[in-house]
Amino acid sequence: MEAEGRAIIENNDLAAAREAAILDATQQASMHAAVFISSNQVVRDGILEIDNMEISTLGQVSNIQVLDEKVIGNILHVRIIADVLIDTGCKNGVTNKYVKSLALAAFPLENLGQAKLGNLHDAPLAFPRQLTQLFNQSKTLTALNAGRINFYPDPSLAATSQLSDGALSSMLSNIKKMDVNYVVSGVIKDMSIVDPSTYNEDNYFVDLYNRSKYLNQKPLRNLRAFTIDLFVHDGFSGNLVMQKSYQTAGLWDLDPSIKTGFSSTSFAQEDYGQKIQELQQQIVNDLTENLLCEPFTARITNSQDKTIWISAGSAQGVKIGDKLTVYRRSTFYTPDMRPQTQLMNTQQTLVIKDVQNSFASGQIKGAVEQFNIRPGDLVIAN
Repeated sequence: MEAEGRAIIENNDLAAAREAAILDATQQASMHAAVFISSNQVVRDGILEIDNMEISTLGQVSNIQVLDEKVIGNILHVRIIADVLIDTGCKNGVTNKYVKSLALAAFPLENLGQAKLGNLHDAPLAFPRQLTQLFNQSKTLTALNAGRINFYPDPSLAATSQLSDGALSSMLSNIKKMDVNYVVSGVIKDMSIVDPSTYNEDNYFVDLYNRSKYLNQKPLRNLRAFTIDLFVHDGFSGNLVMQKSYQTAGLWDLDPSIKTGFSSTSFAQEDYGQKIQELQQQIVNDLTENLLCEPFTARITNSQDKTIWISAGSAQGVKIGDKLTVYRRSTFYTPDMRPQTQLMNTQQTLVIKDVQNSFASGQIKGAVEQFNIRPGDLVIAN
């Protein structure tokens, strides 16, 4: 792309003007390549009003070269050529760059007996802890380890339905304290040896032969499966956002008497442990790709007159001037008396005026009492 930028020359500082003009030209090149405009439109008394309009570029500029520059009066004109990589963004139109948070609950074992080989009974706690570390290393999502919370006391009946007031279980109070956008939970469905006869041979010599390093079929006989069902719920409404099954398999090459545990170094060095690590990275990649294209939500912690405080700040990428839509949260009951969470758009836009590390505040046009906005309600950015 070619573009032209301008800057006023102040105090005869040509170098500063050139830097400002190149920056202006860079922004012009990015906008010429790709621009996204979003607006929140409201009709009042038959008149169309635009309450909130944002313009953002979807291009990344590199390899900038100055083709020409000239001074006209006290304004420096610079013409550049640059490469612009277009980010097509999310298919659903979500463009916010806020850092979303998630909590990872326990992954209970559906078959406890399968954990006996290698003493992998710590897997329900170790698996979410390891995922938490991977998420935080990527720095695209903020993860909290909630491995002590088990949503599925009976893993064979792992539920995906939402419970009262957006609850996922009786542990809702713990989740609320975390103030996370998403809750990740799941069940470890299978950790079995693919060929059950591998470790079930009673005859010592036959067993020794089966596990011989010279047996061509050994890779198949020592193959161990790992399968999980994973659920992602919205941390505020309890709605199911994502559900997926993952599976892999790796060689388990250790003697049956060796008890490594799931989180040990020796387990990680096994082919089976390495395959699980690859699976965990795939989960992190999948969730990052999916959740980045979901709207950003924050809880309202306080409200007074026209001012609203929210549970998100600079750590989540909130900036002064940001605009978020205010939603009232309520609970209604289905005919079979199952509670459901309902979000109602108040048509009010919160404009951020002050930002701290973990919270921010702003103002709406009307009074919070007029729209019955209370702590526990939500603000959402698309």
